[in-house]
Amino acid sequence: MHPLLFEFHLGSRELGLHTYGVLIALGFAIGIWLAVRQGRRLGLDGGKLLDLSFWMLVVGLVGSRIVYVAVNAGDFVRSCAGDGNPRSWGRLLSNCTRVLQVWEGGLVFYGGLIGATIVTLLFVRRERWSFWKVADVFAPSLALGHVFGRLGCFAAGCCFGKMCDTPWAVSFPHGSVAYDELHRSGSVALGARLTPPLHPTQLYEAAGELVIFVALIFLRTRKRFDGEVLLVYALGYATLRSVIEVFRGDFARSYIVEFATPGLARALGLPPSEPIFLSLAQGVSLLVAAAAITVLVRRQRVA
Repeated sequence: MHPLLFEFHLGSRELGLHTYGVLIALGFAIGIWLAVRQGRRLGLDGGKLLDLSFWMLVVGLVGSRIVYVAVNAGDFVRSCAGDGNPRSWGRLLSNCTRVLQVWEGGLVFYGGLIGATIVTLLFVRRERWSFWKVADVFAPSLALGHVFGRLGCFAAGCCFGKMCDTPWAVSFPHGSVAYDELHRSGSVALGARLTPPLHPTQLYEAAGELVIFVALIFLRTRKRFDGEVLLVYALGYATLRSVIEVFRGDFARSYIVEFATPGLARALGLPPSEPIFLSLAQGVSLLVAAAAITVLVRRQRVA
């Protein structure tokens, strides 16, 4: 895990290139390239698709960050307020501007999806394009972009999993998000170099998204109606996210209802006392899956 690709000194300041940001940017770049190429094949204007991609990117990032900050508002307020000990002006400024420090991780996918969807609806209405046709163009790119995003999460140590003793468990080093969060909670011993072994949930989700991407590329040439690719993506991602949430152990998640199942937890190699259901992301995923199935059935009947 390498949160920083490299760092250099500029006077008395240390500046670094964060792996998380680089992988997010790479995912966006490849995703936009794929979408524009497919759009041109379907007769859509490539320049306008690039314009749409830009606004989807901007509004999507803002939306995903806003939702993350809203869910973790208490942490950001406490960071800015401090613990009562004296701080330098530089430290105070850094603590109080954490909401802007996206390179350290902290994006909620569903928030970004909502923002990107709103932009797309407004754009296609202005251009008099079919929303479903454009959505099918971008759906595989969303899945592939998310693969890179989760690899970035792995590099930063955010969105980490619960403790486990599986052979593929990973431990994050000092300086990672996982180490810092677990250290604050007392789960990392004083002076320890690494976190306890954790489920690599970032890699689980990256692998799942890659499978979804391949399936969407296959479906794209065989779809029966516009919108089918997007709706299958929504159903696939909602299902994947609901499963991944069972293994997530980061503290950025909130629960609608905390439902622990010790027997199932032990069978999965998870701490029996920790809740498995129902996180906010699982609740949203269930709603997304239900909506996707409903619209799929209706559009299939019309087609």
